[in-house]
Amino acid sequence: MNNRIALGLSILILVLAALSCNLPWEEEPTPVGVTDTEVIEPPTETQTESPTETETATVTSTATEEPVPGLPVFSSSIIRHVEMFTPFKGWAVTQDGDYLLLTLDGGDTWLDATPSGLHPLPSGLTTYSLQPFFLDESTAWFTPNNTGAGILYHTQDGGVNWTTTALPFDNARYFFLYLNDGYALVSLGAGAGSHYVALYRTVDGGGSWVEIFSHEPGESKSLPESGSKSGITFLDMNNGWVGGTIPMTDYFYLYMTTDGGATWAQETDISLPAPYSGSFLEVWQPFFTNMSVGYLPVRAMASDSTMHLLIYRSSDSGQTWNFQSAVQDGGAVDFYSIDGGWVAVGTDLLQTVDGGTTWMPAAGSGIPAGESILEVDFVDGQHGWVIATPDESTLIPLKLYRTIDGGANWSQLLP
Repeated sequence: MNNRIALGLSILILVLAALSCNLPWEEEPTPVGVTDTEVIEPPTETQTESPTETETATVTSTATEEPVPGLPVFSSSIIRHVEMFTPFKGWAVTQDGDYLLLTLDGGDTWLDATPSGLHPLPSGLTTYSLQPFFLDESTAWFTPNNTGAGILYHTQDGGVNWTTTALPFDNARYFFLYLNDGYALVSLGAGAGSHYVALYRTVDGGGSWVEIFSHEPGESKSLPESGSKSGITFLDMNNGWVGGTIPMTDYFYLYMTTDGGATWAQETDISLPAPYSGSFLEVWQPFFTNMSVGYLPVRAMASDSTMHLLIYRSSDSGQTWNFQSAVQDGGAVDFYSIDGGWVAVGTDLLQTVDGGTTWMPAAGSGIPAGESILEVDFVDGQHGWVIATPDESTLIPLKLYRTIDGGANWSQLLP
């Protein structure tokens, strides 16, 4: 469920240089204040079209779900991000970042779950750049990137109904633990190697927010202003992490809170194996497969432009992180259980069954040779999806593949 980041030291240099400019999700926050919540009703038109089997490969779907009443079939799906929660149910975001999609049949059919009223786009806006947070197959939150005050959209029924709430901030990345409890990491601006943020918490599903942490001009905070911050992860309402990168070699930019985000401390006990010493490190957000076991991907870029994806594992709820392995040119990575996972390496897929200690090539068929794998997402040992493209420079076309036999065979679902 992790995004693939382009390879190479040259790209890192561009990313670090970008710290002096505004990041895509950065705007000035709007004044604090929450207004009443509005309920968006589903379209009144009756949808009579049902999902149909479209794949012609040997792998077939066994889905029997019917479309959600009120959600029309989205006929021109070009998907850039997918998050599945069961072998049949999951979400996707289109390549243009403007539509949320829902599937009930494993990806054969995609339904338009975008709130009514968002389309057509307002004059002067080219994209909403949607970055939703999906809690499960029915629950999601997002804030569209547009001018003016931030609006939080929230659904609990797979996009049939949405509520909207005016926010005391804009340009946030969300992380929800439960239906009611969540956090928002808000960008306050960037410049001269710094990235200023604020952290808000909700205990009513996003209806109201309380500021927990914020950078202030001229004040030094426990979560430093320096460095680019990639997002937030929380294991519970007290313990959370912020990862990122800073233009220093061998620097693990990972900060942890144990008091719900009020104060932060750098993780200083993570060891870097000798072969990767002298590398610029980009720390991705940790993710957990249960309340004890978690994984921390770290991209190490050496001075000769070689890149390795370092895999760290925690078995004590993120208190310590132990090096497992390094995957040369590793990109998107996903663990579906405490020991089982996949990583994309250019045009190849590697699989682990021992928690990332060793990786084995997946001898699957159905994905044409030479197609670069951009995303990988498995819900169990058998059911998985990848997004791939034959042209990484243009991302045209984007293709969606599915396996129902643990990667032995893949069938193309889109386009």
